[in-house]
Amino acid sequence: MTRFGNIFLYILPALALGAGGCFTGVESTPRIKEADVKRQQAAGVTSEQLFLSDLTPLPPAQWLPGRGLLVANDRISLIFNSASDHPEGLSGHTIYFDSFTPARSLTGDDAGELIFRADDGRRLHYRVPGLTREKLDTISVLAVPFTVDLDLVRRIDEVMRGRRLFVRTPAWYSSSTRQPINGLRHIEVQIDSVGAGDDNFLAAVYFSIVDADINSQLHSVKGNYMLFMSIGTNRAATRNFDTLFSFDNPRKSYPEIKDDVWELIIRSRVRAGMTRDECRLALGAPPSLERVPTYGGMRERWTYSDGVFLIFDDGYLTRFRL
Repeated sequence: MTRFGNIFLYILPALALGAGGCFTGVESTPRIKEADVKRQQAAGVTSEQLFLSDLTPLPPAQWLPGRGLLVANDRISLIFNSASDHPEGLSGHTIYFDSFTPARSLTGDDAGELIFRADDGRRLHYRVPGLTREKLDTISVLAVPFTVDLDLVRRIDEVMRGRRLFVRTPAWYSSSTRQPINGLRHIEVQIDSVGAGDDNFLAAVYFSIVDADINSQLHSVKGNYMLFMSIGTNRAATRNFDTLFSFDNPRKSYPEIKDDVWELIIRSRVRAGMTRDECRLALGAPPSLERVPTYGGMRERWTYSDGVFLIFDDGYLTRFRL
């Protein structure tokens, strides 16, 4: 019985194997320690940023056979060698780690081979250049491209299920079709469950709207909505928990905002006369901001994607295009 089994995945972009380099599957990621957390708190890191930071992959030295990985993209066939049993068409299947064995690369160098069994019985071989038994103890992440670590998803679900949070983004998806829909900002939601994501994002977070009036307006049913969520600190982790949710009601931080303006904000809308804070709450921080002095004061232009722009004169919205 080998001691290797739990494979953690940072899901790689679709170009991971087509970028011209040789992907080894081995990454070095430092482990988060208590001292690191204290330094982060001293530096002003938010509680949302720290919330899932302790959910880290098991180091390879602690792997056990049998951990399941959900295949999220058929391109996974590119990583398996010729000893594998027909690796095509694996998307949607679960593959289970079976064993690790030393091997040789095509150039005769040291390598390691990870052997999996699919849920339909196929045997699959993933050879990782440079991976030796000795090196396993120094590696904190061993990535299997185009898969989702179901054990990590389960642990996220245990932490998030049943929590009430305030959603920051309107980039929602239908839970049934996984197609994007226009959602709301800064409203209270309850997390129904967390499931496997796709080949870009680890987790799919399913939620319901708490406010009965808003729920009725949107003709919602329980678990009708979801968000894709990443985890970790690598470049692919662009939709972490802190970008999607907040613990506290943002409405309480802006008691001066009138109710009719707040209704616009939660629907990502603006109107002339809104302040910069109100517009930032409605549309998010602008990727591009220009300040130009005028005879009357200071003019600002906020530019977003898809031709969206806002123009402020002396701090108030005067013109815009959505």
